[in-house]
Amino acid sequence: GVRHFPVTVAGVLVGLVTEGDLKRAEPSTLTDSEADFNRVMESTSISRIMIQNPVTVTAETPLVDAAETLYNTKYGALPVVSRDRVVGILTDNDLVHALVDLLRGDPPGNQA
Repeated sequence: GVRHFPVTVAGVLVGLVTEGDLKRAEPSTLTDSEADFNRVMESTSISRIMIQNPVTVTAETPLVDAAETLYNTKYGALPVVSRDRVVGILTDNDLVHALVDLLRGDPPGNQA
């Protein structure tokens, strides 16, 4: 499933919302009614919970540099940008997939 959502204004990246951000913003379903839950979720703006000015990489960033950034920051994803526009998202899962391919001896980018 999708766990990271870029936030753009006029096509320009301004933030990133993660599955964890959404979970932290949710009121408790154990203590609140469904109506209260829905009211809070509908009235909370994305800008209030998003990561503003997220760390990004470009398509030209060496993979090892991007992996080190993910490792050092403990982020789960890095938006890939070109001229402030999102062209993709590199996730920790993408890096694990690349590692598995390397360990199996598969050529990079080979989608079996």
